[in-house]
Amino acid sequence: MKKIFITILSASLFFSCSKSSLDLLNPNEPTPAVLKTEEGLIRGTLGIYNKFGLEFWWIALANHDAMGDSYTISAGNFSWRWVNQVSKVTLSNGTVLTPPQGGSQGQELKNRNDRSFGNDNAFYNEWAALYFVNNQANQVLDVSAQNDLVMSGGAEEVATKKALIRAFAYWWKGYAYSRLGSIYIAGVQADKFVDGTLMNSDFVTHDAIVKLGNDNFDACVAELNKVSNISAYNVLFKRLVPDFTTSGKGGVISPEAWKRHISTYKARNLLVNKKVAQMTNADWTNVLNLATAGITKDDKIFTMRSADVNDLVSITAWSPYRLQIGWENISERLIQDFKAGDERYTRNIDGPYAAYGNERNRGVQYATRWYLYDVADGGDWASTITGLAELPVACTYEENALMIAEANIRLGNIDEGLKYVDAVRDYQQSGLAHVSGTGLSQANALEELRRERRIGLFLKNVAFYDARRWNVTAPAAQGGGRQHAWVIKPDNTLDADATIEYNYLDYWDVPQNELDFNTPSNTSAPVKSN
Repeated sequence: MKKIFITILSASLFFSCSKSSLDLLNPNEPTPAVLKTEEGLIRGTLGIYNKFGLEFWWIALANHDAMGDSYTISAGNFSWRWVNQVSKVTLSNGTVLTPPQGGSQGQELKNRNDRSFGNDNAFYNEWAALYFVNNQANQVLDVSAQNDLVMSGGAEEVATKKALIRAFAYWWKGYAYSRLGSIYIAGVQADKFVDGTLMNSDFVTHDAIVKLGNDNFDACVAELNKVSNISAYNVLFKRLVPDFTTSGKGGVISPEAWKRHISTYKARNLLVNKKVAQMTNADWTNVLNLATAGITKDDKIFTMRSADVNDLVSITAWSPYRLQIGWENISERLIQDFKAGDERYTRNIDGPYAAYGNERNRGVQYATRWYLYDVADGGDWASTITGLAELPVACTYEENALMIAEANIRLGNIDEGLKYVDAVRDYQQSGLAHVSGTGLSQANALEELRRERRIGLFLKNVAFYDARRWNVTAPAAQGGGRQHAWVIKPDNTLDADATIEYNYLDYWDVPQNELDFNTPSNTSAPVKSN
């Protein structure tokens, strides 16, 4: 990667410091010398969070949820109207509705894959954010490996602190590569930090990038295995995550819980990067084994919240807020997937009201009759009040349990799998009757699983991955689309038996922002999708 794009900026030391200005090395001054101090390295590691930016916490996460049809966005900002532009809606009376402007999602996004579009180039945002995260993690690894790094405490404490800092760096690299490989057709391995520049023009396949994610997760586990002073670990961990993310499911993640989190993420990496039709029994067994060693319901996880001070989502620039003010609107198809009697519906869903969301006539898929109750009013998901809503940064107990459920059902252990569907519904206080022990067929069990992943994993990072692997986003000619879908017709009434052809890209092109300055080598994998 050429310096002009993926260049590591100085370490993001974004928290204020009360130390005396007479300190010879001020931890707030982002210089290489500062990073070689214990305080500077701690702040540089914490500063990895700041590298995600608006491009990730709002734009990238919203892209995934909108493509997964959990909620819709008709606004043209950041090319969202094109990100979730479906190719065709066929109403139950046979009327065919096509986009009033533009072509397919892939065509419109490719047309905007140019530096001149800035953040309106949808391909740019997640790529930029995650390579910046990766690059800062590289610098942390580089500094923490130097012999001249001095840290306080006895030998055991120092070894634990170094291991924890390096575990964080490898974790974020594993996370970045995993997400990059799960959305882009190709990527580059960027593991060296040399004079601020990461040079690599050998683009490799998305599967190879996902493997890099797993490799870095393994390196994280290796560092966690070096931890011997839990007291020092707990004290330092609190300084390596934003303090406003340590309530709720957030907090100090023990080494063993962190290893379980990594096992869950590896299961996700396998599950979401193959279509269901491509999965073998061996694949399902691997998913089952990984998830069985994964997150438990009492484990702490990585989370994000808004905050009044040192906020990373600008208080309002993320989905839990935007869902409450009309920028993002709950999809009719999500409401359709609630089962009757689900108390999560009662707690969270307000409506039906008069249809809204398609006032500018950009597509009937944008219209909805529903709103969300605020967390302050008993809801689970969204709030305009700072600090109330929580998003998982990576994986959750519910996702892990539903992977165990799906693997079991696919392998023929239907009732065993349904027990985990029931467990998630109980955990989220759905009030639904258990479906295990009721003699469901495999097809009906998979439908319970599908609906639960839609509802139980709302805002948990997997909506698009699921739609892709289930073939929902594929062209109709390839068996894609959603039948019997709820759609608000142009006259603002409900059609409960429409057919939607999404026709979305499976994997995105490498952004031109990268390619303009980093010409792929002759041996590179393709950097543009079909």
